[in-house]
Amino acid sequence: MSRLAPAERRLAAAALVQSLGIGLFMASSMAFFTRHVGLSPNQVGVGLAVAGAVALGVSLGGGVLADRFGARRVLAVLYVCRAVCCTAYGLVTNYWQFMVVTLFAIAADRAAPPVLQALVAAAVTEQRQRTRLLAVINVVRNCGLGAGAMAASAALLSDTLFAYRITLVAIGAAFLGGAALVLRIPEQGAPQARQKEKRAALPDRRYLLLTGLNFLLSFFDALLLVAMPVWVLEHTEASPATVSVLFAVNTGLVVLLQIPVSRMAQGLRRTSRMMTYAGVALAASSLCFAGAGAAQGWWVVGWLFAAVVALSLGEVVANSAGWDLSIALAPPEARGRYLSVFNLGNAGQRVLGPVVVTGLLLSTGTVGWIGAAVVFLVAGVATERVALGARTERRAMADA
Repeated sequence: MSRLAPAERRLAAAALVQSLGIGLFMASSMAFFTRHVGLSPNQVGVGLAVAGAVALGVSLGGGVLADRFGARRVLAVLYVCRAVCCTAYGLVTNYWQFMVVTLFAIAADRAAPPVLQALVAAAVTEQRQRTRLLAVINVVRNCGLGAGAMAASAALLSDTLFAYRITLVAIGAAFLGGAALVLRIPEQGAPQARQKEKRAALPDRRYLLLTGLNFLLSFFDALLLVAMPVWVLEHTEASPATVSVLFAVNTGLVVLLQIPVSRMAQGLRRTSRMMTYAGVALAASSLCFAGAGAAQGWWVVGWLFAAVVALSLGEVVANSAGWDLSIALAPPEARGRYLSVFNLGNAGQRVLGPVVVTGLLLSTGTVGWIGAAVVFLVAGVATERVALGARTERRAMADA
């Protein structure tokens, strides 16, 4: 982060600090809820799913508030809310208390990403540096998640109520640290509440279409987390240990490639073309997974390795292009609201992705993977066309 400006370093540091807290929580929360609160794994899973579905609509409020009061203040408040919720988890004694805290925690979690993007756009006006900063944030977030998960081993080994409560307090402190760093970031421009022009309730139709196409391309997450392990274990001859190796390959490639790939996002035309590249890479990954199901011996491992490499490439390319397009095609006076709508594609994939992958893709085997390849390819090409059309339409409106 040596070549980042002071404000950019604070943003990256805030992302690192709060991702450490998330990693701690992800690794230790299930053991805490089941062994010391007395909840069943099914209760925890259902609670998280219900809270995630409810939070889809609630998360839109973050962008509206960011336009009105400024992204910096809203993001800091969201981090403080997460800190309060993590501390409150230590006092939970039954299922309904767990549900209430979880609803607030996930709503704040889902509202934060578009507000963070809006703050980056307000703090960094140069397009290439802005996309690079988002790539740096994504890399340090992945590193923080891993480090936090490793640090959670202390609580897991102790397995006492006191250790888990101390861990929850540490997670809350991480979010408070992130809020303190965010408040030190200068934000260009005044909050949009001072502007009196009227705005439409929803983004324009091209931006909504872009959001829907991004929803399809964001299924790389469900492919990695759900489809890949199930396919390896139940439909190929590969060793179960292969799953861990493939996860490690993906993590390593994302950390190594995200920042270099972000430099490709230069200008709307090249950035739009990156969406086609992402669709091609994800389509190739799907076909490689299909090949692994029909292969034997070491060829299975080769096909799986190629599939995860292509999937990782599609992920980093789609991330970089999506960050830039979602900001570039959003009007500055309503940027928070537009980005919140765009983020619904990613948030919706988290809720619907596992259902779609298990119900449609895995249940149909090789045919499902071929269908996924077609969807990714069409979505990538369509996203490029829609983004270029949105630019032309925006220019025409500006000229008028």
